[in-house]
Amino acid sequence: MKNKKNILVNINKGYITHFLTMLNSLASNNLESEFDVYVLHSDLDDADKTHILSKVKPNINLIYILMDKSLFKGAPKVKRYPYEIYYRIFAPLMLPESVERILYLDSDLIVHKNIDELYNMNFEGNLFVACTQIRGFMQWVNRVRLGVNKNYYYMNTGVMVMNVKELRPLIDQDKIFKFIKSNGWRMYLYDQDVLFRFFGDRIRLIDPKIYNLSDRYITFYNMRRPKYKIDSDWVANNNVIIHYIGRNKPWKEKYKGILADYYKRYKVQ
Repeated sequence: MKNKKNILVNINKGYITHFLTMLNSLASNNLESEFDVYVLHSDLDDADKTHILSKVKPNINLIYILMDKSLFKGAPKVKRYPYEIYYRIFAPLMLPESVERILYLDSDLIVHKNIDELYNMNFEGNLFVACTQIRGFMQWVNRVRLGVNKNYYYMNTGVMVMNVKELRPLIDQDKIFKFIKSNGWRMYLYDQDVLFRFFGDRIRLIDPKIYNLSDRYITFYNMRRPKYKIDSDWVANNNVIIHYIGRNKPWKEKYKGILADYYKRYKVQ
């Protein structure tokens, strides 16, 4: 019997191609696993779902969750972002009770190795297993900005194992919306800021070079450690998940970096 794993994604119509590419990379490199992929969405229609189903591999089982807009009643509207920014925050309330652990994956990434070790990591009493891509000074800035102490760490929410069972009773919509309304002027990335403010002291941090590697991270890492540079060979031999963070995407003409070939390798038309 294959290993069963829960995967969480959050997409809209504009990201279907990239979502399929990510799923192709995940399924291709984890053939001994079967994935229940929970798709949070608000605009996919039957034609979209039919197209997606025709492209995924047999070890992918798609489960669509149409986000209940009433869940966001009272939520501040943010001009820069759609309501999708809230999906990751409230996902534990939308998932079936049977789901106790889930791996959230952004659609702008590639999984090019086995994820058993990541998926099965011990939470060690925490709510998340995730990476941070910022160092000491910026961690301090975020703590000051959002009013928390030194035990809090700002994580990148693009790749995170979520302790759904423990999170469910801790998510207080009223408190979260009240915080956003009061602090919206100082918030940059709403979902990451909220998860940091409310749960940032319960994160098991793991190595971003392995599980959340971006071209941006490679640039800064190589500047700090020129004797131990990350190059293409290192990525091929050591990295598990590549994340195309920010505007530097491999499907854009002006992309700069060493990670584009992975997207091309798994791209689904």
